[in-house]
Amino acid sequence: MAAALLCGGVLSPVAAQEKTTNAFDDLKRSGSVQERDSPMRRAASPAQMDTLMNTVPEQGYFCFAEDRLNPVRRTDSLPAVWMARTPGERTAFVGAAAPGEFYTWQIALYGPSFPLDNVQLRFSDLRNTDSKAVIPADSIRCFNLGGTDLRGRRFTERVDVPQGKVQSLWCGAAIPADLPAGTYAGAVTVRPEGRGATRIPVALTVTGDPLPDGGTGEGWRMARLRWLDSQTGVGETPTAPYVPVTVSADAVGWLGGTFRLGASGLPAAIATHYDTQNRLDPATENAVLAAPVRFVVETADGKTDVFSARNIRLAKVSGGRAEWSAAGTNGDLRIEVSGFMEFDGFADLNIRVAAQKNTAVEDIRLEVPYTAYASRYIMGLGRRGGFRHAEEADISVVEETFTWDTTKHQDALWMGNVNAGLNLKFKDPSNYERPLVNIYYGLGRLRMPESWGNGGKGGIRIADRDDGSVLVTAFSGPRTLTKGETLDFGVEMLVTPVKPLDMEHHVTERFYHSNSDLSDSYIPAAKAAGANFINIHHKKEIYPYINYPYFDENVADFKAFADRAAKEGIGTRVYYTTRELTVKVPEIWALRSLGSEVIHDGPGRDARTLIHPNGPNPWLSENFGDHFIPAWFNAFKEGKYKGEMDISVITTPDSRWNNYYLEGLQWMIRNYGLRGVYIDDSALDRETLKRARRLLDADGVRRQIDIHSWNHMNEWAGFANSLHMYLDLLPYVDRTWIGEGFGADNTPDFWLVEMSGIPFGLMSETLDAHNVWRGMVYGMAPRLPWSGNPVPLWKLWDSVGMKDAVMYGWWDPSAPATSDNERVKVTVYGLPGGKALLAVANWTDEPQTATLTLDVSRLGFEPVRATLPEVETLQTAGNIDLSVPVTVDGKKGMLILVE
Repeated sequence: MAAALLCGGVLSPVAAQEKTTNAFDDLKRSGSVQERDSPMRRAASPAQMDTLMNTVPEQGYFCFAEDRLNPVRRTDSLPAVWMARTPGERTAFVGAAAPGEFYTWQIALYGPSFPLDNVQLRFSDLRNTDSKAVIPADSIRCFNLGGTDLRGRRFTERVDVPQGKVQSLWCGAAIPADLPAGTYAGAVTVRPEGRGATRIPVALTVTGDPLPDGGTGEGWRMARLRWLDSQTGVGETPTAPYVPVTVSADAVGWLGGTFRLGASGLPAAIATHYDTQNRLDPATENAVLAAPVRFVVETADGKTDVFSARNIRLAKVSGGRAEWSAAGTNGDLRIEVSGFMEFDGFADLNIRVAAQKNTAVEDIRLEVPYTAYASRYIMGLGRRGGFRHAEEADISVVEETFTWDTTKHQDALWMGNVNAGLNLKFKDPSNYERPLVNIYYGLGRLRMPESWGNGGKGGIRIADRDDGSVLVTAFSGPRTLTKGETLDFGVEMLVTPVKPLDMEHHVTERFYHSNSDLSDSYIPAAKAAGANFINIHHKKEIYPYINYPYFDENVADFKAFADRAAKEGIGTRVYYTTRELTVKVPEIWALRSLGSEVIHDGPGRDARTLIHPNGPNPWLSENFGDHFIPAWFNAFKEGKYKGEMDISVITTPDSRWNNYYLEGLQWMIRNYGLRGVYIDDSALDRETLKRARRLLDADGVRRQIDIHSWNHMNEWAGFANSLHMYLDLLPYVDRTWIGEGFGADNTPDFWLVEMSGIPFGLMSETLDAHNVWRGMVYGMAPRLPWSGNPVPLWKLWDSVGMKDAVMYGWWDPSAPATSDNERVKVTVYGLPGGKALLAVANWTDEPQTATLTLDVSRLGFEPVRATLPEVETLQTAGNIDLSVPVTVDGKKGMLILVE
């Protein structure tokens, strides 16, 4: 039986909300890029070049061996310092290494009269004539010629050197730790295709104490280049909180759901096992699909064939993955379906269509029918997150059509309910490359999928059906396939939520996150406020350069800070992502020598972006010239680096830099005692984040990942949904912080879908949405001190036992409290000991009156009193008359404790 508690009173005035820190203010600062002068910056004079041309080797090209401390910087000229060397000095390398070191050096090529194509290097053993000890050839590599990608696959890279250009090849040798001291001699043979070979003698003197870390503890050694080929974190075992997948005859099970395959090899049924509070409940089964997914071929003569395969094969290949395949024919087309599903509810399917003879088709399409329950909310393809239909709208049949347009970062659609949903991302595996994000999207857009896009004829249709279900159809339009032609129709699927809500850690793990240049105040301020983790943003005297927190000059300072914080019971976390990379990286010129593998190609000095309207920083224009995209920059106005400018460039997604990133993460865990990372708009993929999760969890210490995104719904970022771009990363994330550019006046359903993280199994904090009342409806508090002061809420949470709360949001049909005014939302936090906290918020600018109705059976106790607990700056303590409606001032709210 429901009992109406009529709560009387008007909320007391509240102190003004703090302003959010605006990182864009940093762009207004000025400074200079201070770096060690290098003789490699000065180009040879015309007279020196004339002299050099009198010594052209017989092979017609030059080789220059060079130490790691003098990285080749220019591709358009030779450095003057080389002009004084004899031919013998140019083509011989002499170096000194320590036992156990990964020792690096360079070989630079220059063809004055012709290009050097498909350059190959061959290494010999390096031998010591006295001890007979050997540095074997197979322990020596050239990073420019290939390596190991982020998925553990070996690859080779072709190196061509244009005529008149300089190309540096970075080599590295793994010196055995037990190698006897002495000089080890051998050679590197350089052989361009169709040209004579050049032999470069190499002599390494090994001396001193062994380096236990291979030299990676000191960036100047360039030993970290070996991180590019690292496979740390690679594995098949599930990460917490996941369990191994289960496989039956036709279904895959994972934590929170079941994925059943039909005869076509496509999903026949998908169900989640979460209750409406996003808690795991094996007895709950929420159907996502209203019917099996269909792959349909409509031929030019009007015949429609629904694909059905024979001999589907499904197998569990590891605790973390199941794979399947199926094949069959549709008329003159052979169709092969392959797919895999992982322990976190992510599935990747590819449907390959091969023409056995010339075949005209009217359409090839995929039909995914969502249940009415699992299509309540929507996000993607240009749709803001929120209700599929406004609650008051007529939900008769409505159809929307999206057509492919790569000026927009739109290739995916999520529909769902809070405890059951499915994200679809359409791609062509044969030509897919991860696009750039944020304001750089226009410089690295989505590629039109040849299969789905069909030159702009394809698209996605979303249509309501009479039975309440919603049919999503990805169509490709008319085309003629020639005999032997194949098309790959790829679709990624992620079932949501990806994990149960974790209220305990959300409430008890409290971040301090400041933008001040100086970190001296961080620990005392965090301790005084009750924060137990500190996020260290870049642009700090202990972490000056973006996304490189282990720069030699700051390592001791950072470690000392982390040690001091740990003594106070505070964990240190660091801003750490890919996408942008400081030019202060010791290996920057080695990375530059890899072409666009790590540093993304772009207009260079001609680039114009939102934050570079007049072009790149002069340092970049002078030193990089072309083939780059300028990224974030900032200068210090105080402290150790006062007057210094940090500038960065955009990195290429899914490159070997991800391997380096992970080794850097592991290095910080070991050397800083790192307790987590803060990821800001990222180029990271799910495989990399999965590996990161394994590293963070390896020793049983709890470490978190929280992810932030700017508002991408604009022309610079391709009108993308900020959280949507990162859904496949969320299984490995602990908290979201979405909302830079999202105001508090967004509708409640937008708050739910795009800001709160709740439909995906995570919780969040408020950013630009300055309204703690509305935030509390979703369990969101400001981040200290970046976006406000959450301390009063933290104190309230502690006093009422919020860490053990169960959230019943306004969206939850089983919520024990409801409001009769749609403009006033109420969320109930069920608390231990026969208590509940009601978070009430007015979503208008004007006062609103609402009757709050409590369902005693759902609440679990009979309320005897309701009070307004004291919350500093927010509300004063008082008893509430339960006989009259609540009146809530515009943009305000109240927190009511019911006992």
